[in-house]
Amino acid sequence: MTAVPSATGAVVGQGQPSGRLLDLGQARRYMVQLINRDRATQGLPPVELDEGPPTTSGQRHADDMAGLGYLGHWGSDGSVPEQRLTESGGGGDMVLENASCFTDEKRRTLDKAPMILASAIESAEGMFFNERPPNDGHRKNILRPLHKRVGIGVSQPVATATEIPVPCFSQEFIDPYGSYAPLPKTAHVGDVLAVQGRGLSPAQVTGVGLARVDLPRPLSVAEANRRRSYLVPAPYQVYWTAGFVSPIPLTVTGDGFSIKVPLSDHGSPGLYEVSVWAKLPGVSEMTMVGLRTLVVQ
Repeated sequence: MTAVPSATGAVVGQGQPSGRLLDLGQARRYMVQLINRDRATQGLPPVELDEGPPTTSGQRHADDMAGLGYLGHWGSDGSVPEQRLTESGGGGDMVLENASCFTDEKRRTLDKAPMILASAIESAEGMFFNERPPNDGHRKNILRPLHKRVGIGVSQPVATATEIPVPCFSQEFIDPYGSYAPLPKTAHVGDVLAVQGRGLSPAQVTGVGLARVDLPRPLSVAEANRRRSYLVPAPYQVYWTAGFVSPIPLTVTGDGFSIKVPLSDHGSPGLYEVSVWAKLPGVSEMTMVGLRTLVVQ
């Protein structure tokens, strides 16, 4: 399974950065400009800023980190990237997150209209992109060839007499390879879930997967700060198209697909994750291209 890259921290109040000031919209666009500059060094196509659910979910996470002084991919409410994207109205696209913040676990008041130093954005993107193996998860995420869009979260505390404000960032990379019918927000163990949609070229949908994790619980700031790398949960079952071994075959007609599957991982409740798998050009293995969550009681 694909790993969401681990996070990298910044220290609050160490020196006064210089450079031009950008409002929130300008800061997001500049971050995307830098991402595309870095992708171009490897001959990769640019990504577009998605100011919808990916930015909404990224902003939620950046605000949470900056307000509480931690760094990680789990929110203080126990949420994870694909859950936050789903709850922000995401249509089911796969999301991979980069995050940067400080880690002193101090509560701060957030600036509702922050002005962000361009040099601080450059520094955050530079930390991500200039990583070296084996600790180069952020760089690999930026350079993932399949990425098409990105949401940007930017949050900054208010300045104080003793502290220079330092921004926190999240990058929420998404890859739209299909359009999917809505899923319920909640269900019960044993319910039958209808999953359907259409693949978008060049993806050829080949499977629908189900994974389960424990229901999210609020985390202490210290615990959220200890968690770094995040692995997308592996499905306990993938339902493949005809020709593959599958307890229930996925029906594919043209670019459309549909299946009805039981929501039961050994009868356990939890946060269930519904994934869509596809064959992509130039990729030998099936790739997870869609991911959504729902609460199963």
